[in-house]
Amino acid sequence: MRPLLLEIPAKPAFVILLVAGALLALGGLVVPFIKRKKEIKSLGPTLLVAALVAARVGTGRWDFWAEGGFGKVWDPVPIFSYGVMLGISLVVGWYLAMWLSDKDGLSRQGVAQIYVWTAVCAVIGARVLYVLTNLDHFKNPIDWIKVNEGGLVAYGGFLGGFFASWYWCRKNGWSLLRWADVGVIPVALGLSITRIGCLLYGCDFGGISKHGWAIQFPGPTALNKMRGSPAWQRHVHDLKLLPDTATQSLPVHPTQIYEVLLGVFIVAVLLVVRKKRRFSGEAFVAFTMTYGIARFFIEFLRDDAERGEILGLSTSQAIGLVSSTAALALWIALWNRWKQNREGFTYRPLAQKA
Repeated sequence: MRPLLLEIPAKPAFVILLVAGALLALGGLVVPFIKRKKEIKSLGPTLLVAALVAARVGTGRWDFWAEGGFGKVWDPVPIFSYGVMLGISLVVGWYLAMWLSDKDGLSRQGVAQIYVWTAVCAVIGARVLYVLTNLDHFKNPIDWIKVNEGGLVAYGGFLGGFFASWYWCRKNGWSLLRWADVGVIPVALGLSITRIGCLLYGCDFGGISKHGWAIQFPGPTALNKMRGSPAWQRHVHDLKLLPDTATQSLPVHPTQIYEVLLGVFIVAVLLVVRKKRRFSGEAFVAFTMTYGIARFFIEFLRDDAERGEILGLSTSQAIGLVSSTAALALWIALWNRWKQNREGFTYRPLAQKA
């Protein structure tokens, strides 16, 4: 477990980001011969915003220049493992989506736009569902947006990304099912990558286990800010199974690793389904059903209390049952439509990129 990967000195980071952002923004505006001007113009403001965030973290206030703020010692900027893995999943997913879109004949420009829409709304949806199921854990609304410290619900991300994709496809005249057959593979791979972040952070842990592959999480250390891992806190403070002098939690199911392996398995399944699909939407249906069923059973092994409850089931179990059933109904409808019109409904890559 390593929730905090490293700490970056805030003041040097602020200066570097500020100077680099200003130069890129200015260069993109006034230098006529510069290449990739659009990308540079957008990167400049992004770095300037990052500079402001570094200053806010370092000083604890937005008016960081007031009261001699520049002369004071700034706190370092923490880089959390979960946030890093989330970022990696988005970058890897981008390139994977581009590769798959080439195979399906979708335009790269369109895929780039819908990917950004989908990714942003997925993160928002994942955070919103987590906040809604754990409202009593938040004393300050600012904490609602601290996704780098963990606290995302996968199904919230799936729902947020799906509705963003539906809106974009409807607005731009794309086939939602054709795009979904591309998008679900980056989603499945991102699931694996972000669960590695969960393992490093210590969240989403399993119940007590006597199996040989069970793992233990540490008690208070400098790396987890002296709080102890979530599993340790659960066993010491909630269940009273260990004294507060314990250095480790009890052995628990490595449910994070289960989901890492599940994500890899689903990617392999989806690649096969895409290769043999008869109509658009088969990969999307395969992902929704496979993940929904597998997640339903994995939830029985989870022991973290931050999952919400609907009719005696966890939030993810309830959503998984509904989504799996809906996916099965969709597949039956698509199958019947394909049987009635195989020539017109059979999947074919687009001859020209839209």
